[in-house]
Amino acid sequence: MEDKQKRFKRLSEGKPVEIIETLLNSMQNFFMREIGSASDNNLLYLVILGDHAVALTISEGLFGKAGIGGYKLFLEKFVDRDKEGFNFSEIAENIHNWRNVIAHQWLSSSGYDFGIDLDMDLGWQKRGSITYFNPKLYHEAFVKAFSGGGKIWKYKQILTEEQMQKAKERLLKKYIGR
Repeated sequence: MEDKQKRFKRLSEGKPVEIIETLLNSMQNFFMREIGSASDNNLLYLVILGDHAVALTISEGLFGKAGIGGYKLFLEKFVDRDKEGFNFSEIAENIHNWRNVIAHQWLSSSGYDFGIDLDMDLGWQKRGSITYFNPKLYHEAFVKAFSGGGKIWKYKQILTEEQMQKAKERLLKKYIGR
């Protein structure tokens, strides 16, 4: 691993893409591989937790948006597909809430409104008052954002130079903060 001071010097003196792409590369090469292992072993609640952590880390860093707003923005910009049942940002609040149940609560009446269906061909579907979610297909769409020129790597088409500079400042502040 790169020396702490050398890394800080490189990230602080470099252009914004230096720290942004360091974040994205490390997420892809390390965190996404761990989440992929969880997915391969059908540890789907760990996949939901991991994907959510990646989404919020990136949305807070790039856009300065946390919580449900940042999560929904991440899905809109990088994960959603223009296909029914794969526009996950439409159910961002449901997924975000379920992630919070998994991470902080476990017992929750909201489990009666949000179901898991691994057999459906859609990423999500509303049936009556229940929203069904396929975390396998969600994760596949999530991974696609990072793979081979995926949407995540087109961040320069989304952010202005000024926004990238602000992202650099936020990411540096977080880097030295812990």
